[in-house]
Amino acid sequence: MGAAPQMQEQEERGAVIPVGDIFLMLAEELERARSLGLRIEGAICAIAVRSQIDGALVSELQHLDAVIQLIAALRDYAAELSRRSDRAQSVATASALERITLGEVRARLSGGHYDDNPDDVWEML
Repeated sequence: MGAAPQMQEQEERGAVIPVGDIFLMLAEELERARSLGLRIEGAICAIAVRSQIDGALVSELQHLDAVIQLIAALRDYAAELSRRSDRAQSVATASALERITLGEVRARLSGGHYDDNPDDVWEML
């Protein structure tokens, strides 16, 4: 079986995207998640300062901070893999995209442009 039939089979399963682009899109999604995490952390800190929240609960914010740092590390890893990826290597993404239930995330990861403004989408209480 040659490369042409294999590529045709991949194309029938959906878009074939360069691996570097996939890693870059993933890095961008991780940055969105990190940014939202920072906003949540800021909101919780603001609530804690204004109210009588138990100090032990506030210290649990260290776990949120650790998650935010983990997301940043994964973002940097994916971005570096994108930079180092061979542009000739591509992957069919349809079956992976089917696992993404959030429409705007699926749109961005499929290579489509979904311009979102977190200020329009998320309401801070």
